[in-house]
Amino acid sequence: MPNSSRPYAAESASASSARPHLTQRVLVLGASGFLGQHVLTRLRERSIECVAITRTPKQGFDAAIDLARAPQDVVNDLISSFAPTTVINCSGAVRGSTTDLMLGNVVAMQTLLLALLGRAPSARLVQLGSSAEYGAPTAEAPMDEQSPTQPGSPYGYTKLAASELVLRARSQGLDATVLRIFNISGPQSPTSTMLGGLIEQLRTATGQPKITLDSLAGWRDYVDVRDVAAAACSAALLDGEVPPVANIGRGEAVQTGDWVKHLIEVSRTGALLEERSGSAGTHKASAGAVAWQCADITIARKRLGWMPTVPLTDSIRDTWLAATAGYTST
Repeated sequence: MPNSSRPYAAESASASSARPHLTQRVLVLGASGFLGQHVLTRLRERSIECVAITRTPKQGFDAAIDLARAPQDVVNDLISSFAPTTVINCSGAVRGSTTDLMLGNVVAMQTLLLALLGRAPSARLVQLGSSAEYGAPTAEAPMDEQSPTQPGSPYGYTKLAASELVLRARSQGLDATVLRIFNISGPQSPTSTMLGGLIEQLRTATGQPKITLDSLAGWRDYVDVRDVAAAACSAALLDGEVPPVANIGRGEAVQTGDWVKHLIEVSRTGALLEERSGSAGTHKASAGAVAWQCADITIARKRLGWMPTVPLTDSIRDTWLAATAGYTST
């Protein structure tokens, strides 16, 4: 059974101004993770009642459940007990074997969808997808939601499979949307991300720091995690129909070498930066040899009323300060 300090969520005294006809209760899956923590913060800032769900039991959270391995009836009971008006899925697998990725992204999604369709059919689902679902673009132009989906990694394939399950459930009547998130930066970036990994490398270096990358030439669209959280909340609380898919990025591509040089400046470490001799391809990419990616965010702007607000330079600065205990949330 779900491990919960309060098995039934209390009724909220206030309703969201975005969906005024509903008393909002937003269930956040993956609530202790990088994205989940920022989503919870944004919802609480708006006085929205939140139910925080983690994969394993953690103090201060409402329940714990592993969607990929829990029996279906246990997941059903969790959804029934909390009766959410919206579910924001920040959970999923980002690394591991192909089996790990399949379980964490596809099996978990199917289990969640069955529970929602059976126990909370009027709830909205906001699924946080990934730009890895697109893979390499056919041209260096912003990618819209009609761009071909041609992932080049197990992660990308399993995220795309999860999105397709969501879209199928939507065709069957579920109120659901997929937000395809491009490269995320911002405070608490995990070391599994390129920015988080480089910050950890600089922060713990002894002597003269040195950063060696496979390539400095790749171009990516980076969006701050606080803007991602705002997008998820906009979709969750929108009074009206959400789009099937919406890209979430800054709408601009930045070259790897440029932002890494800015990180070195912010860190004041004087780190040396070099490209690995004889290397080919690009920096950490979820889809093989993806040399360039940029989001067309027109749908998010028009349908969700969302726009990014945090410049990449500020995001890098805040990420560094957070990692070195000098960051204050704003």
